[in-house]
Amino acid sequence: MKKWIWGFLYLFSILLGNAFVIWFGIVTIAGLTFPAGVVWIGLTFSLRDFVQRYWGDWATWGWMIAASVITLFFNMDIALASMMAFFVSESLDWFFFKILKRSLVSKIIWSNLVSCPVDSLVFVLLAFGPVWPAIIGQAIIKYLSGLIVLPFLIVRQKPSPAPAA
Repeated sequence: MKKWIWGFLYLFSILLGNAFVIWFGIVTIAGLTFPAGVVWIGLTFSLRDFVQRYWGDWATWGWMIAASVITLFFNMDIALASMMAFFVSESLDWFFFKILKRSLVSKIIWSNLVSCPVDSLVFVLLAFGPVWPAIIGQAIIKYLSGLIVLPFLIVRQKPSPAPAA
């Protein structure tokens, strides 16, 4: 059951990310410029790590292909930019998550650190052109939003305190 939840959360985050970009485009909040769906898409990198953990490598590629196909039902320009960015960055994320021999938390941090800026560069260039503030802003927010899952993992890994006597 748990593995299905991770798979559907992964697909849902991609749907929301694409919808927000189509509805709101590029936005500026608190001086940072970025495509509006970036927080949702940032979550996809960490959620994909969980899909890989629970489903394995080959099934993860199936989920990634399904997510790419789903993007075709959105705006074609956004869908193509998203699919290209998704293919390049998710491949990198998958590769680094696979080869790193570290804890789950460390694997998520390092695989996202590589894949988020690449995704931002490819997506913004293809969808909007060389809007460098949006590329930089998206990379920052995407990385931070991808790390939202870490506090939950860290708390879960800590041993419970001994009961009071």
